[in-house]
Amino acid sequence: MRFLALLLVILIQFNSVAQEVLTGLQVNPVVMSKALELRRLKNQPYLQDTTPVQIPFYDDFRSNSIYPSPERWSDRYAYVNSDYPVYPIDLGVVTLDAINDSGNMYPIAVPGPQAYIADHLTSRSIRLDSVFTPTPHALRPSDSVYLSFYYQPQGRGMAPQVSDSLILQFMIKPAFDSITPTDSTIHVPSRWLRIWSTPGSSLDTFYIQNHVYFKRVMIPITDSATFFKNNFRFQFYNYASLASAGQASWQSNTDEWNIDDVYLNAGRSMNDTLRKEIRFLERAPSMLKNYTSMPYSQYCNNPTNEIVDSLNLLITNRDTIDRNSTYRYSVTQPGGSFNKTYNTTFNLTSFYQFDFPFTLRPPVSFIFPISGADSASFLMQHVITDNTPGSTLGDTIAGYQNFYNYYAYDDGTPEAGYGLKGTGAQMAYRFTLNKSPDTLRAIRMFFNRTLSNSNQQLFNLTVWNDNNGKPGDTIYSRIVNVNLPDTIDQFVTYHLEVPVRISGTFYIGTIQTTDDNLNIGFDTYNDAHENLMYNVIGPWVTSSFPGALLLRPVIGKPLPVGIHNIQPSTGHLSLYPNPNNTGVITLSIPGLENPNQPATPPEIKVNNLFGQSVFTSGYSNVIQLPDLPAGIYVVVITNPATGKNYTGKLVITK
Repeated sequence: MRFLALLLVILIQFNSVAQEVLTGLQVNPVVMSKALELRRLKNQPYLQDTTPVQIPFYDDFRSNSIYPSPERWSDRYAYVNSDYPVYPIDLGVVTLDAINDSGNMYPIAVPGPQAYIADHLTSRSIRLDSVFTPTPHALRPSDSVYLSFYYQPQGRGMAPQVSDSLILQFMIKPAFDSITPTDSTIHVPSRWLRIWSTPGSSLDTFYIQNHVYFKRVMIPITDSATFFKNNFRFQFYNYASLASAGQASWQSNTDEWNIDDVYLNAGRSMNDTLRKEIRFLERAPSMLKNYTSMPYSQYCNNPTNEIVDSLNLLITNRDTIDRNSTYRYSVTQPGGSFNKTYNTTFNLTSFYQFDFPFTLRPPVSFIFPISGADSASFLMQHVITDNTPGSTLGDTIAGYQNFYNYYAYDDGTPEAGYGLKGTGAQMAYRFTLNKSPDTLRAIRMFFNRTLSNSNQQLFNLTVWNDNNGKPGDTIYSRIVNVNLPDTIDQFVTYHLEVPVRISGTFYIGTIQTTDDNLNIGFDTYNDAHENLMYNVIGPWVTSSFPGALLLRPVIGKPLPVGIHNIQPSTGHLSLYPNPNNTGVITLSIPGLENPNQPATPPEIKVNNLFGQSVFTSGYSNVIQLPDLPAGIYVVVITNPATGKNYTGKLVITK
């Protein structure tokens, strides 16, 4: 089963005698890219925390932003994502590790066992002196105020050491400036009280001890004299340590903690464990059997062999009763006529009756259209709703199925780094053509940055043919250097000086010239380890690590001159306010500058849960939607100048 494979990688990834090694990130490329963008847009300062928020205080971290919401949190050191958690409470967590809000390791991180304070997640000031609904009154201990949250060590990242820890503290007194008798001003820092903590552990140990992947913590707040004030704050932080190694290229961040469903409110109890909701737990899956993306020409040559028979969707029903539910998906081509749908009604069992969430396996009984085009992109939407009359429970996720000129097993975002020990060590990644022969034009690689960029070593970029399921003869090899691109979140494209003719199954990979870790990006969210092989002492061995290398062969037609890096095809869209009851929506698209300037401006399209378009217009930062029924909608913006799509979920309330 899938969870056993996840436990297996946890058990073996710290094997000191292994020839292949996974390391944590020295730099989070997603966070670094966002920080650079904010700096360029002069939007670096966080919102001023001037007005306390009221209870209930709740965050499930289902956000398109990588930073915690400024509506609830006063800093952005922690990382909001769906990459690191294993079996989360719902889609999205906030991760605390040893990397700061600029995407870099904290400057105080030094190799060795000494732990240091790393990330913080600090709430805004909260009105814990009074409640205002249904009847305004001052809070009392009898109002039964509780703070709850779920946490998980390691997830798909690296395990915190036993000497590391996750800590929760409450603020006793805020910081203030004081005037001394000599008329000088001194700053008095805020005072905090430690409320709860837990030592680090690996995920397998955590599961064996607790029999859950995320553990709930329930904390009563009864000291009214200390905490029932109009500026109450709480804060999570973690102690981290930098793995010690003889070579800088192997030192890494090893301390991830995932936090979800933070909830502070009155009128609760220790048994207040339910939150009636139906949620997808993971992102929209690929509809391809073997890849996350592949060349359109290769797909069109054998489409039935490339489409999955069915999808795996993890769904949670966080109630004590089963829910009669409807699931549907739609697949459409933005700007095209292709439209496929599927729906079914089923009984969604309560999550609390089982160790693992419900798995739905809807069939895929269609193929994407066959075409002579060079590329294509299809929007996939998945929707689940509760059929109880009057119920608003439900959820939606969306993603794109892309066909361009490269093969990919990965999702483009690394959670770890992959390397081999030993000069001369070889790594090969297997791909199979549907149409032979074809032409290998380039190889795209994602290199994680390491301490002092010590992985910038020479290596042999190599291509092999197949020999009974293993790399055979070398058909191309060239010595190159590890290149770190100027744009942090981009692949590096190595163009082959002479294109290589390939047929059937082929392999791309590396042969090391030093003992240093090349630290190739490794996606632990997707698993293609059966296609990853290494050779250190003679025979080829299949990788032990579930995951996918960020290593992609580019095939087909000649590449345009001067194109060094291919831009990603999708991005996130922020919508405000959301949920929305006015129809006036403010849009924010990270990285899309001056969207009204291109000759063909971006198009906005709003789709309902059936994939039907209910609103279209040219791009504007603020749009006025027509009167739409309450429900969940998907907003899609297509930028024709770059071919990039942006999506965001919009909830309309009445």
